[in-house]
Amino acid sequence: MSLQGFLFSWLLVGVLERPADEAGFARSLAEFPPLFVLLLGGFLGDRFEGRGYLSAMHLLMTLPPLLIALVVYQDLLSYWWVVVFGILMASIQALSDPARQSILSRVARLDIQRAVTTMTICTSLIGTLGFYLGGNLDDIGLVNLLLLQAALFGIGLFAIRALPRLPLQQPEKPRVMDGVRALKALPLVRNLLLLNFLSSLFNAGAYIVAIPYIVKEVYMGDAAFFAQVMIVFTVGSIGSNVLLLLFMPLRHPGRLFLGMQLTRVAVLYLLWIEPSLWLFYLGMFAWGLNMGVTTTMVRTTVQELAPAPVRSQILSVLLLSFLVSSPISSALLGVLISETAPLTALLPGMVVSLLIFVIGIRWSGLWSYQTSYQPAPSGGR
Repeated sequence: MSLQGFLFSWLLVGVLERPADEAGFARSLAEFPPLFVLLLGGFLGDRFEGRGYLSAMHLLMTLPPLLIALVVYQDLLSYWWVVVFGILMASIQALSDPARQSILSRVARLDIQRAVTTMTICTSLIGTLGFYLGGNLDDIGLVNLLLLQAALFGIGLFAIRALPRLPLQQPEKPRVMDGVRALKALPLVRNLLLLNFLSSLFNAGAYIVAIPYIVKEVYMGDAAFFAQVMIVFTVGSIGSNVLLLLFMPLRHPGRLFLGMQLTRVAVLYLLWIEPSLWLFYLGMFAWGLNMGVTTTMVRTTVQELAPAPVRSQILSVLLLSFLVSSPISSALLGVLISETAPLTALLPGMVVSLLIFVIGIRWSGLWSYQTSYQPAPSGGR
């Protein structure tokens, strides 16, 4: 999926050379249909045996890259084919991600904070390989890269089949929207989801939409440079999770989440003033570190507080907050970039980060939230 994120952006910006408003609109189109299937993915994840369900999803995920490889081979690649590619990949991911994330709580032998963080480190490290492969697009060839992407999803099936059987965790099968209804009794989770949505709208959105244009138009970079920037960002995200792992389990994760909002303002300001190249890399590293911490804090808190019978459904709401924000921010920031300049798309994130900090401290309950984890006994964990 890291390779998918690279390919979707660069096919629009670097291969088809579409302007920012069209690229933003394409991303909105590609990510809008999955909104309708994500809650369904959470429902199915709670309703079916986990290993068999994820096996089917992995097989489905191999098909879109093969389709687009055929399109490219026949020299038919167009704006709308890229949109179709994005829709198919995002929709299948929306069906599978809630179940995959929920399963972690059942198979991990660590507390959920360290389990989520360890998984994030592993997947992020592997994700840098996707960026590296994307950066070598000209040498590998687009068709070969798409075939390789399909093969990687196929290989993932072997890991899924190595899991134990994962039957339902409740005597009765859940009903549609049970997870959404459960949020009424979980105000802390509900508040965290709303703040995460606000953050994703202009912070994660700026990374997705603005960075390709900052690379291409501000620093005159190519696909290799874009890949390097994404790798630097990902290394920052990995580094943050490695540091978190040393101090976990954290007693007050909400305070860390809110404190990182202030540091993000400084990071975005550094990138906005169009620094020299080495400072730009440093800023991207710091941005990755920041987003790595906040994303992990949101995920661990929601996963800890979600009741087991509807955990997949509640996690699907969390993922929905990311997906809903992405098409909105893509469209808004795409137009903003087209009317002004790529760096302007960083400004809303500064304002929103300050707003999250204030709202989070005064009204969300995150500052006083304390986990149920007990300190590890002396002598090791």
